[in-house]
Amino acid sequence: MMIVPIDRWYLRYLKKLDKQDLFFASYGSFVHRIINYYYKGVIQEEGLRDYYLREFRNEVMGAAPSVKVFEKYFLDGLNYFNNFSQLPFNLVDTEIKINYKINRMPMVAIIDYLGEAEDGFVIVDHKSRNLKPRSNRSKPTKTDFELNSYLVQLYLYAEAVRQQYGELPKWLCFNCFRTNTLIKEPFDDEAFLHAKSWLKDKVKEISNETEFKPNAEWFKCQYLCDLKDKCEYFDLIMR
Repeated sequence: MMIVPIDRWYLRYLKKLDKQDLFFASYGSFVHRIINYYYKGVIQEEGLRDYYLREFRNEVMGAAPSVKVFEKYFLDGLNYFNNFSQLPFNLVDTEIKINYKINRMPMVAIIDYLGEAEDGFVIVDHKSRNLKPRSNRSKPTKTDFELNSYLVQLYLYAEAVRQQYGELPKWLCFNCFRTNTLIKEPFDDEAFLHAKSWLKDKVKEISNETEFKPNAEWFKCQYLCDLKDKCEYFDLIMR
């Protein structure tokens, strides 16, 4: 699941326009695919680095914001595969597509990795974003709030796991591969209810929307929006 600005949502899901391949998105997809190949048995651990090096230029499309950013992402991925370690769970499956419903709304979950710990299921989402583990401070930090916002997606996927496998997961994890960091969060019932409430409100907001106004920010439009070539407002902000 990707949370997108409402104008981009309109172009992709209502107008059904084809998207471009951009640097950040294609980089993330490329690393995801290699990780999935490993867990599917397509590539052995000793072949991960070579595959990454051989296919990087063919698979990672679009321009990075700078040479420095390009080098950083390339080296982070190389370091990850140089020091690759298998996730510490028993694998159930990867890239699982589940059609399900929340509040009678049809949903589709694509789960990067579903595993089992000693106490139950574990959902793992591979992330190129460098999320920080929870600080556990008495006053939540900015990175704690960011982590919570990303966890909403996994709580919605948790309902897909419940409907497909008969029980909710015990753990929600982010495999932040650029820093080789595994963030492991215990499942929280209150956060689960909040995520479903958020979804209900967001669907209502979109359903009631009659005007799709531009949400133009230069960096996001230039490097993150994969529909910029179809957007009439893109040329305006680039002037």
